[in-house]
Amino acid sequence: MASAPQPKYLRVIDLGACIGCGACEAVCDFLHDGRPFIKVYRTSLGLDIPLSCFHCSKAPCVEVCPTGAMTRDQSGAVYVEKSRCIGCLACLYACPFSIPELEPVLKVSSKCDLCKPLREMGLTPGCVSMCPAGAILYGEEAIVYEAGKKRIAESMAKARFEALR
Repeated sequence: MASAPQPKYLRVIDLGACIGCGACEAVCDFLHDGRPFIKVYRTSLGLDIPLSCFHCSKAPCVEVCPTGAMTRDQSGAVYVEKSRCIGCLACLYACPFSIPELEPVLKVSSKCDLCKPLREMGLTPGCVSMCPAGAILYGEEAIVYEAGKKRIAESMAKARFEALR
């Protein structure tokens, strides 16, 4: 009997709920020895916006990797198998967000793996756990999509209510 397919997981950052505090970056920095994979950038509008790997369903970084080092785990997270990486940076050039980076010591690509060691212990990624605003949604795709739709509906209703005042 075939086993049920592993559910795909998704992480989405709700920029409408994000308060730009940098807790996500700080915990990622701590968990990855001073190399955060989620970074908060100040925009020209004065807003602080976190940016991290989107773990794309059709990830260009995975497609172009000549050694198969850039790969995907069972839950859908894109990660680097460092023992297979040759440091060619094809993944960086292919990524529309320039997310993968070259580790300065090992000279291999590195990027967010959605805290793979934590997830293997049944925990959520650090950025999700530490976000005080609850702006980072993580879970099974269908559940995250539904939560996102609900947030959008609430935001639109709030905007309509404010306009009617």
